[in-house]
Amino acid sequence: MTSNSDYTNIFETKIMVFDFDGVIIDSTEVKVDEYRNLFSQFTKNEATLNEIINIYRNSAGIPRETTLKKVFKEVLGKTLSNQEVENLSLDYSKQIFQRLEAIEPLKGFLEYLAIHKEINKHIISGAPNSDVSYLIKKLNLTKYFKSIKGGPLNKKNAITNIRNLAQVKAQDIVYFGDQKNDCIAAKSAGVDFIGINAGSNLDTMECKKFPDFEKLIAYEMADRL
Repeated sequence: MTSNSDYTNIFETKIMVFDFDGVIIDSTEVKVDEYRNLFSQFTKNEATLNEIINIYRNSAGIPRETTLKKVFKEVLGKTLSNQEVENLSLDYSKQIFQRLEAIEPLKGFLEYLAIHKEINKHIISGAPNSDVSYLIKKLNLTKYFKSIKGGPLNKKNAITNIRNLAQVKAQDIVYFGDQKNDCIAAKSAGVDFIGINAGSNLDTMECKKFPDFEKLIAYEMADRL
């Protein structure tokens, strides 16, 4: 986890920025399963499908369209038009929505928002903007966020834009993510980073990590004693 000495005083933070997949909702395995289903119409070879899933897992935080193009070019040897990529992305979204109808926010997330209700909050996600907006609305979470931005986007630039618009220092912002790319984006933008629900994704990164917001709340409360 982390020691008290290297932990930013979150109660002095002015802006919180959250990734979506894996942080606000735990949708990773559903998305992996549907990704496999999506590409099963193009190949039945298990080794090839496993290679595709490996690329998908290692592309977390990268716009979906970018990863789709990469898979088709590098694994399947095909080049898709932007329209074909968009159609595949929409098909994938429809399947995900069906599977995520009853999903709930990550453990402790709503309580965490309530504890820090005075802090401005934003969402920056590599998932398609339409997907993020739909699911945030479905979860009735829109009211908690000052802005909600999905992909395609550059996370570092999006974080920097929030900072510039708010006219705050980089150290006044903390980004919550679950992937290595999230941590890199936050550090590149000069803001603090907290890993949530990351499993082994952040093992090689020097950052603070918590399995869920419930554990983060307990840590923050203990740190104030």
